[in-house]
Amino acid sequence: MRSDDRLVTAEVTGIMPPTTYLLLPKALSSLWCALRILPLSRTRWLWFERYLTGPCAERFLAEHLDGTGPVSLPVVLPESLHHLRVRWTTPGSDQ
Repeated sequence: MRSDDRLVTAEVTGIMPPTTYLLLPKALSSLWCALRILPLSRTRWLWFERYLTGPCAERFLAEHLDGTGPVSLPVVLPESLHHLRVRWTTPGSDQ
């Protein structure tokens, strides 16, 4: 099964609830929309921008999900810690 034929679930704990998308680019766009307005450090903001919107973002994440499995990255804010999570989802599975 190709990566563009699979459902993907993405979330940022406490900020963006787990949401299932038909297409990986839509999930990446939603994650970036949730993160770009947060008070991230400049380094973290640039890192998330590159890996969620850059020219190779979709390919990079799809390869990671296929080879390593779900992604869980810390999102460090001044007063709290959250996690960005992305995983392939099978139809009818619990979120």
